Amino acid sequence: MKTADDEPLSLVLIGGSSGSFVIFEEILKLLTNPLSFALVFILHRGKSSSSALPELFKTKTRVYMKEPYHLDPIKANSIYFAFPDYHLLIGPDQRFYYDLSEKDFFSRPSIDSTFISAAVSGIPVKAAMLFSGSSADGASGMRVLAQKGYPTYVQNPDFAESPRMPQEAIRQYDQHAILNEANLFQAIKNILY
Repeated sequence: MKTADDEPLSLVLIGGSSGSFVIFEEILKLLTNPLSFALVFILHRGKSSSSALPELFKTKTRVYMKEPYHLDPIKANSIYFAFPDYHLLIGPDQRFYYDLSEKDFFSRPSIDSTFISAAVSGIPVKAAMLFSGSSADGASGMRVLAQKGYPTYVQNPDFAESPRMPQEAIRQYDQHAILNEANLFQAIKNILY
């Protein structure tokens, strides 16, 4: 019987900021073992944030979750969350790298940093999704991923609690698939499975 470890590594990337926490929770409830991909969540959090997201979300799914450390290997059937106050980069050697360079759009972790590093890593991206947020972070990363031929999905800004992030992604590249409020989570499940 094949396991997730037998499959070549691929990534699902999900970014968001204000208004995305509840969406992240609901996505986690959709996930069942084994995942054929590594799922990387980038959620804007202040550097004073002491809450470990795997601890906060532990009742939402049985899939393995962690906040990876610098040089940790990226593995399928795992969910990863970026630490606050560090950019989380995806390396071509299938490892995570932490970076303390300047904030992007007042944010570290930056969605753009993770998404662009994934786009150039050589690791296939099964899907990238961008949800509610009050800055333009993520738009450039989504554009780079889409231009490399990876599937990209943006929450309909009309239904986002903070519409600027999805609006900017659509403004920079108008070929992203739009995730509408009706059947939002069924659509996400279809993308993942």
